[in-house]
Amino acid sequence: MRGAGFWVAAWALGLAGCGTKPEAPKRPEAPFRGVKVRVGAVGEPAILKVINPQRGEWEQTRGGTVEVVEEGVATKEAAGLDVVIFRADRLGELVDAGALATLPETVVAPSPAGRPSGGTEDSLKFTEVVPALREQVGRYGEDRMGVPLGASALVLVYRRDALTSDANREAADKAGLGALEPPDSWERLDALARFFQGRDWDGDGKLESGIALALGLDQEEGVADATFLARAASVGQHPDQYSFVFDADTMAPRVAMPPFVEALEGLKALAKCGPEGVIDFDAEKARAAFRSGEVALLIDRAERASRWAGKEVPITVGVAPLPDSKRVFDPDRKQWQDLPTRNRVSYLPVGGGWLAALGTGASSASKAAAVDFLRYLVAPDTATRVRGDVAFAMLPARGDLIGLGLPDPRSAPGVDARLWAAAVGMTLKGPRVVPGLRIPEADGYLADLARGRVAAMKGARAEAALNDVARAWDDRTNRLGRDRQAWHYRRSLNALPTPPNPPSR
Repeated sequence: MRGAGFWVAAWALGLAGCGTKPEAPKRPEAPFRGVKVRVGAVGEPAILKVINPQRGEWEQTRGGTVEVVEEGVATKEAAGLDVVIFRADRLGELVDAGALATLPETVVAPSPAGRPSGGTEDSLKFTEVVPALREQVGRYGEDRMGVPLGASALVLVYRRDALTSDANREAADKAGLGALEPPDSWERLDALARFFQGRDWDGDGKLESGIALALGLDQEEGVADATFLARAASVGQHPDQYSFVFDADTMAPRVAMPPFVEALEGLKALAKCGPEGVIDFDAEKARAAFRSGEVALLIDRAERASRWAGKEVPITVGVAPLPDSKRVFDPDRKQWQDLPTRNRVSYLPVGGGWLAALGTGASSASKAAAVDFLRYLVAPDTATRVRGDVAFAMLPARGDLIGLGLPDPRSAPGVDARLWAAAVGMTLKGPRVVPGLRIPEADGYLADLARGRVAAMKGARAEAALNDVARAWDDRTNRLGRDRQAWHYRRSLNALPTPPNPPSR
């Protein structure tokens, strides 16, 4: 008979044999345990509605804590943040205030998949970010100052039934207008708006309007100024020039030159093809006019697609890029010239979109965590979640996400998702992309422009109104320091040589 010792030994051997379960692999230790990252937004705290829901996964996998400053942060306070979220037109003033740290290229370089768990695949895939956002909007000169969270782009919105109706096509043919299709030139857009104005183009027995667009002050969204500058860029952004609204050497304003005068006169003429009171419309009033079903055309920011149609008046909506031009003004020779190919220029509102950056106040303890959080915010998985979040409207920064069409077609009834994606893609990935002004007091320069533009809409001569704008810009530049502003403007163009530091104030 075998003793108890034999059975104890046999049991122990059995545990060590083939029946033993392998130990579960250890999860990597959270690299930022106990580290707090302070995140705030300059000028537009509403964007934090998109950032807030993204905190949980980062905190769980990294072990750190993200503290979001819910109220908007002033420019001077931004340096005290670890991560600064802002609209790109605030970039110059943040750089001027010394609030942002330059990001080394290693921040956006390929890294192991599943960071920090390891692997060999590139998990960030930063090259998938639209080139204009990656290499223009996120840079200031040679320095990378931020990573793109989202974008903004102007598009032409139109009633599809207005362009496809047999009755309208027949009338257009009789009027010598030719085929009814999205226009490739501003002159063609003007002709379409005139054709639809005062015509019952939807067959409801009422006379409708040709176009709705923001022409008033529109201080909240700036679509009115962006529409004017987009039209001016098609004839005023010369293929051989980097400068647009200023001379990059002298900071002399170009806003009163012929292409800008022509663009403003064109918008004044378009106002005659709009609903009553259109010269006072802001962006939302223009959308409401289109949404009512009484307007054939609209110019708006593509990210506002959910406001183009409603359940009350079901309409089918097409989307196209803004028109371009085959003629352009040479500011050096001060003369017009015809181009062999169309001057495709995409002007991007609000400086191009929204950025996340590293604050100069980040401590050595929080800096690594803040950089990791920046990478997390622009990583593919996070970008996909942000795309589907309707809490704050912005276009995806990644090209593959733009190709997927509207973030949520249910939120934009009647809008053709395929046409929307094509128009946004052609705009953001165009051959020449011009982000809106990004120098210190960019909002002040645009406020000066808005006053002159509105004066022209209300009867002042376009040239005289823009001369007033040019004088206001000169005064503002002199007050801020002409040499320093010239440094910032050249820096914002990303392609002209500048010293590493601005001239003294």
